[in-house]
Amino acid sequence: MENFTMYDECNENFDPLFSDDMFNISSDDFSMDDDSDIILTSIKDWFKLSPTTDPDDIIDTYSDEIPLNRKEWLIQDSPSQRYRAPRLFEFLILLLRKSHYESYASFTDRSKGIFQVHRPDKIAELWQAVKSRQSQQKMTYDKFARAIRWYYKSNLMQKTNTRYTFQFSSKTLEKYFIDENNNSSANLLL
Repeated sequence: MENFTMYDECNENFDPLFSDDMFNISSDDFSMDDDSDIILTSIKDWFKLSPTTDPDDIIDTYSDEIPLNRKEWLIQDSPSQRYRAPRLFEFLILLLRKSHYESYASFTDRSKGIFQVHRPDKIAELWQAVKSRQSQQKMTYDKFARAIRWYYKSNLMQKTNTRYTFQFSSKTLEKYFIDENNNSSANLLL
């Protein structure tokens, strides 16, 4: 049996009032008993982890985050045929078209272009990630909403007087949502 002492004379934390026997730990103190296997098995079952699961993956597996694939957010520019990050109104159009982001925002009246933001902070974070914004400051919903209000002048968005609610203009609806036969349109090239 090998003994380890916690304090010794060379250590700056050595206290002569403590006896050497006070903190002796044997290697047998660290042996696993039969109950330990049962406990570990139940914990793995509870987390539904395989024995080879990396602990760093637990956060991704059990968070409510939707994994970001930047390629699904790229827009093909018509004149140059190059892919680029979307503008804010294009981001909103894409967000509303993707069913797995319905918990973030959804239409309240599709025919009028009115939609509501359900998770404002998550949308601001997503916008920062999609835009690949390399800033030291975090994108907040207030900054995000302020940027949307710039589209009022260009008639891409219309003003609503309800918090977390926005509306596309009829011009935007015609161009990106409804074709000449009054069907849903996908004019935004992906």
